[in-house]
Amino acid sequence: MDDLPGFRTLSPSERARVKAATAVQRVRRGAVLFLEGQPAAAVWAVQEGLIHIVKAGPGGREIVLDVIPPGEYFGAVATLEGRPYPATALAAAPSVVTSLPGALARDLCQRHPTLRAAILAQLSGRLRRAHERLQSMALEPVERRLARILLVLTNKIGRQKDGLTALSVTRQELGDMIGATVETVIRITSKWQRSRIVRSSRHEIDLADLDALRAIAAGRTLAGAD
Repeated sequence: MDDLPGFRTLSPSERARVKAATAVQRVRRGAVLFLEGQPAAAVWAVQEGLIHIVKAGPGGREIVLDVIPPGEYFGAVATLEGRPYPATALAAAPSVVTSLPGALARDLCQRHPTLRAAILAQLSGRLRRAHERLQSMALEPVERRLARILLVLTNKIGRQKDGLTALSVTRQELGDMIGATVETVIRITSKWQRSRIVRSSRHEIDLADLDALRAIAAGRTLAGAD
């Protein structure tokens, strides 16, 4: 935690204090770190793996509001403001997470405005994207939403593999992120696979043609699309 943006500006003694107070947990895939409505007791960060921030949608269906990769905070705004967690955090893969007690985080942020600004700056973009994604669920076709979320994930968790951009994500998780059924995601990715835009498997989707995905996300029709 002490080497994340914002904490690097603290004095050596304060960074040592943060390090001593930080708890490190190794969690399995599917583990719940905190629940929506639970009192926010800590500022969290991902060290390894992947965390999903989820919220109950219509009919009890879970919507993935955000995907948190290594090196990013989560649960921070509620903790710093003394409010309950607004959503649930769960591990989307075997992960290592760290947590800093809320009382210490609030004390440090009060004495070091640059630390609070660094934490909130990282989170503000994620909140904006989550809001945009919720809006798009009602306004955009599913295929466009799927292309858009794949491009977002490319910047967050994409890795190079055999000349393609590989994403460790299931089609069920993609459906949860865009408010669509897994069957719909399978149908669209199968069509894209025939067009050689993607290559998909059970726990991974590899992006072969990012330009095509950008065109779909922008609402442009591809030549020869079925």
